[in-house]
Amino acid sequence: MDYRSYHCNGVDNLKWFGESVMVTAVVSWLFYCSWYGMVLIFPVGIFLRRRYIEMCKKKRQQELLYQFKDGIQAVSAALLAGYSVENAFKEAEKELCKLHGTEALVTREWHQINQKVAMNEPIEKRLTEFALRSGCEDVESFAEVFAFAKRSGGNFVKIIRTTISRMLGKIEVEREIDTVLAGKKLEGRIMNVMPLFILAYLNLTSKDYLQVLYKNPVGVVIMTIALGVYGMSLKLSEKILDIQV
Repeated sequence: MDYRSYHCNGVDNLKWFGESVMVTAVVSWLFYCSWYGMVLIFPVGIFLRRRYIEMCKKKRQQELLYQFKDGIQAVSAALLAGYSVENAFKEAEKELCKLHGTEALVTREWHQINQKVAMNEPIEKRLTEFALRSGCEDVESFAEVFAFAKRSGGNFVKIIRTTISRMLGKIEVEREIDTVLAGKKLEGRIMNVMPLFILAYLNLTSKDYLQVLYKNPVGVVIMTIALGVYGMSLKLSEKILDIQV
C-alpha cells in the first residue's frame, strides 16, 4: 500500500459529494439568496474532494506512525533481551498482533517484512521500501539510521535504541501538542461558523435588512468579496493551528 496517496471508495465519494451539496446550498442561500449560486458546486466539489483526500491521507499516516511507534518499541525490547535483528522483528510482529490485531496497518507491514526476510532479502532494504511508501518523515529517518547502522557495524543495538528513544520523544511531543490544541481547534471551528449563523439569523428575522445586498449587481459583488474574505480567514485559522514539530 502506498500511504502517500489515498483513493476514495464509494462511501468516501458519497461523503464529499453530500458535503459539497450542503456547503454550496448554504452559500447560495446566505450570500446570494438564489439557487443560481448552486453553480458553485463544481469548484466547491473539487476543492472539498481534494481536502477530503488530504485529510484521509494524513489521518491514515498518523495512525500508521503511532502503530509504528509500538512496533519499534517491541523491536527495541527484543534487541535488549538478546534477540538478533531478524528475530526481534518477528517478536515485534507477535506483539503488534496482540496490540492492534492482524489487520492493522503496521501489523501487515511487519508481516510482509518478515516474509521477505525469510526469503533472504536484507531487512534494511524492506524497511527502507516501507519507509518510502509510508510518506512519514519519522519512519524514513528511522529506516535511514537503521540501514546505516546495519552496514557500518559497531554497537548496533545502542544506535537503534538511541534512535528509537529520540523518535518516540518527538512523537510524544506531537501528541501533547495535539492534546493542548484540541480545545483551541474547537474554539476555532465555533468562530468559523459564527458569521454564517449571524447571516442566517438576519435572513430569518430581518430579511429586509439584507435585501439591498441580494439580486442586484453591486450586492452580488459585495457578497462575493465577503465570501472570499471569509474563505481566506478559514484558511488562515487552519494554518495557525497546524503546528509541525
